[in-house]
Amino acid sequence: MDAHSPALPSSKTPTTAVAPGFLSLYFGFHAVLARICLKISVLGLLVILAAVLIQIFGRYVLNDSPAWTEILALVLVLYVTCLAAAVGVRDGRHIGMESLLIYAPESVRKWAEIVVYAGMIVFGLAMSYGGSVLSFEMMEYLNPGLPISQAWSYVPLAVGGVLIALFAIERIVARLLNLEVVPSWH
Repeated sequence: MDAHSPALPSSKTPTTAVAPGFLSLYFGFHAVLARICLKISVLGLLVILAAVLIQIFGRYVLNDSPAWTEILALVLVLYVTCLAAAVGVRDGRHIGMESLLIYAPESVRKWAEIVVYAGMIVFGLAMSYGGSVLSFEMMEYLNPGLPISQAWSYVPLAVGGVLIALFAIERIVARLLNLEVVPSWH
């Protein structure tokens, strides 16, 4: 298996080779999805930077700052945050309590990680549900600074929640099969 594979046998635990077919497609799909999320997040950060620079130029040079730049930056921050947080779950970069588990036996660590990821699934699905409800409730209201629906401010919660749940499920599958999920930027 090469370094760009979506899942590699973990060096911490006994390994199981990734079976060709479904598992390879499963981990590969999540790897591609995570890379797309990262690329959208980076693009979003660049657009936020441009919007803030336009805001600063308008305010201090033209003495007339455009109203749309601030709202655009705020909406894009939500997208960047939710997508990057989901990728953080996939890559195992979330806040954890590894310092306590490092002294625990391997079986305790394994099941503690599974419980944590199960909690993330519940959280992600709740976040997705709440974001969906808010999106539908706010659909008819226009954003004050942009000619878009206010619902677009809540869509990232719905999408990010689903992605968090999907990536947490992937982490559980990988942990049960003693596989390591290769980070998205590789």
